[in-house]
Amino acid sequence: MPASAFAVALSEDAGERSGLALSRQQLVEHLRDDHSFRTVLARDDELLRVGSDEYADTVGDLLHALGAADQPGMPTLGQRLIGRLGPDWISRVDIMAMMEVEAVANHHLWRRNETGKLDRDALDGDLENAIGWRRNAIMEDLLCVMSVQLAQSPFFTRVERAEDPVALTSLFESEHLPMAGSGFFDQRFVNYLSGRPELLQEINWRQFEGLTAEWLARSGYDVELGPGRDDGSVDVRAWNADAKPDTPPVLIVQCKREKRKIGKVVVKALWADVHAERADAGLIVTANDLSPGAAKVIEARAYPVTVANRAEVLRWLAAMREPTAGVVL
Repeated sequence: MPASAFAVALSEDAGERSGLALSRQQLVEHLRDDHSFRTVLARDDELLRVGSDEYADTVGDLLHALGAADQPGMPTLGQRLIGRLGPDWISRVDIMAMMEVEAVANHHLWRRNETGKLDRDALDGDLENAIGWRRNAIMEDLLCVMSVQLAQSPFFTRVERAEDPVALTSLFESEHLPMAGSGFFDQRFVNYLSGRPELLQEINWRQFEGLTAEWLARSGYDVELGPGRDDGSVDVRAWNADAKPDTPPVLIVQCKREKRKIGKVVVKALWADVHAERADAGLIVTANDLSPGAAKVIEARAYPVTVANRAEVLRWLAAMREPTAGVVL
C-alpha cells in the first residue's frame, strides 16, 4: 500500500484507541528512532508491504508512546494473560492449557466483536471443556485481558468512544480545559505526559493549572480553579471536603510552568496572598524547582509555603495514569 494510506490507517487506529487525534508528522515523531516504518512514513510515494502482525505491532508501539498502553507492540492474548498472572502463572495452568485458553478466548472475542456482547455462559462452558476446574483460577484475569485486547488490537472493530478524540496539539497550544463537571485536566493528557516527562515544561500554562487542580481534586479537596487571566495571581484555591460555606481556603496555589527556577518574589507574593485570604498554607507548583534563595526565605521566615517541584508533579502524573482499561465485555 502507499505510505500515505498506511499513515491514514495508523492515525485512525492509534488515534481512536488512544483518544488523541494525531497528524502524520506526529505519528512519525512518536515512533522510536530505529522503528522500521519511521523513515518510509515520511515519504508519500513509498510503497509498502505490511504484514498484519507488523501493522498491529506498530499500532501498539504508538499506543504505548501515547500513554494508552502499558507496553509497546501488540501482545497476543496469551502473552497478556501470562503477564497479568505473574511469574507463577504456570502453577495455575500449564503451557498446553494456556494455548487452549487463548484459542477459546480469541474465538469468543471474535463473537463479541460481531454481536456486540460476550456470552459469558458459553465462554465458561467452553473453558470448562478445555481445562476443567482450572478455569476458576484465571477467569477474572482472563476477562480483564480480553477487554484490553478488544480495546487495543486493530484486528477488532474500533469501539465508539464516549468522548471525541482531542488533538494532541491542544496540550501545548490551547487554554481550553474540560467542560465543567468532567474534571480539570483531560485523562488522555495525563496518560501521555506520564510517559513523556520531558515535555512537562512545554505544555500550555493553562493546562498546567488544570493539571494541578485535577490532582488536588483527586486528593479529596474541593477545588476552585481561577479564570486563568486576571486572577490576582491566585491560580487555585482548595478547601477540605467538609468545609463550611465562606470558610477560608486551606490552600492557595500558584502554578509556575517555567524553565527557570522560582525566585524569592514569587514566594513573598504567595505568602501575602495566604495572609490576605486567611488561608492555612500556600503551595507553589512548578515544572522546575525553587531557587536556593527562595528556599532560604521560606525557611528563615517560617512561611507556611511548600513546593511541588518537577519531580513531585511527575509523581502526580504517575499516580493518576489510567491507560486504556479496555472495552466493557
